[in-house]
Amino acid sequence: MPEFTTSLTTTIERACQASIAHPFISQLSSGELPLATFRYYLIQDHHYLTAFNRLHQLVAQQLPEPDATTLSHLGEGEDLARQKMHREIGLSQDELLTTPTAPTAYAYISHMYYQLNQYGTATATAGLLPCYWLYSLVAQQLAGQQSPVPLYQEFFDGYATTDFTTSTKEMTAIVNRQAAAASSTTRQQMRTAFNISCYYEKQFWQMSLTKQGWK
Repeated sequence: MPEFTTSLTTTIERACQASIAHPFISQLSSGELPLATFRYYLIQDHHYLTAFNRLHQLVAQQLPEPDATTLSHLGEGEDLARQKMHREIGLSQDELLTTPTAPTAYAYISHMYYQLNQYGTATATAGLLPCYWLYSLVAQQLAGQQSPVPLYQEFFDGYATTDFTTSTKEMTAIVNRQAAAASSTTRQQMRTAFNISCYYEKQFWQMSLTKQGWK
């Protein structure tokens, strides 16, 4: 029987192609993206990753070992890597804390917590997976290109590392183990959670490009 995530491959590949074609990513790769736009992205991504890490810890509490320890550690790595970028771009802790979470970021965060609270651990893990899988695929697809802006290239390089590839594989394995023990109804909920997260991943680029705010 094929692993559960095999059934998600078409969805994530479409999300990858849509991401690569999006002006935010194409301008990031070409170096044309305004620094203020990337700064906005980093602030909103900080809000997202803070919630993302907390959700990892909550889900980990409900997983058996060794998946619990693995997931707990996975939630810590990405935000630590971002801190170097924050320093390079001059982002202060005060600015990160006082800038409101934009509508799309707020909705994405709410979606992930909803999956855990409404449907449980297995569905929550599926909702977390696109953040790993999509960024890993985008970095692989753009591996042959070099952004003329060092900060932007640093962004891509961070997702092309062996460590991040390993993290993606570990997260995928957790989702597959959860799916293997789940009912058919839960597996369908997992697909839905995964699909919604893919939608919000693509919307995150658009939110960042337009520097979306509350009206």
